[in-house]
Amino acid sequence: MDEEQLVRRARAGDRHCLNILFDMHYKMVFGYLIKLCGNVHLAEDLVQESLLKATLNIKKFRGDCKFSTYLIEIATNCYKNEVRKQQRMIYDEEALQHLSVNAEGEVFTQLQFREALDTLQQMNEEQRVSFILRHYYGYSIEEISTYFNVAHGTTKSRIHYVIQSMRKKLLE
Repeated sequence: MDEEQLVRRARAGDRHCLNILFDMHYKMVFGYLIKLCGNVHLAEDLVQESLLKATLNIKKFRGDCKFSTYLIEIATNCYKNEVRKQQRMIYDEEALQHLSVNAEGEVFTQLQFREALDTLQQMNEEQRVSFILRHYYGYSIEEISTYFNVAHGTTKSRIHYVIQSMRKKLLE
């Protein structure tokens, strides 16, 4: 059964299909939230909250985007709500260890990886989310622009700014 059929059946009330969809996307949403908030425990809480909200609102999913995009949108909104509560997120050691054992750790040395994450954390939310979606999850400029409801040039500019900031930080 392909994802479109799973979504259709999940919207019709099939909990098994919804669980399959969640299993397919859990790691992606969890990894996204770790990169976004920098705290493993908070990411775990946020992914659970996101999946609960997706469960409660599955019938509202229109299918005009990928299901993963729908989950990312819910996760981002859960994160925004948490930020309003806490103001500033800081990467903790456990989050860094979790991320560094994945493919990202192969690209940077441990120190460069930490500096890149610190730089990413200093970006505004739109820049950070745009960069993460583009470079970690392969979203197109068009998909990110649609998500934020901005022009393609704006999305490109946000991503470019993050890359330039990271380069500058890593060359220091």
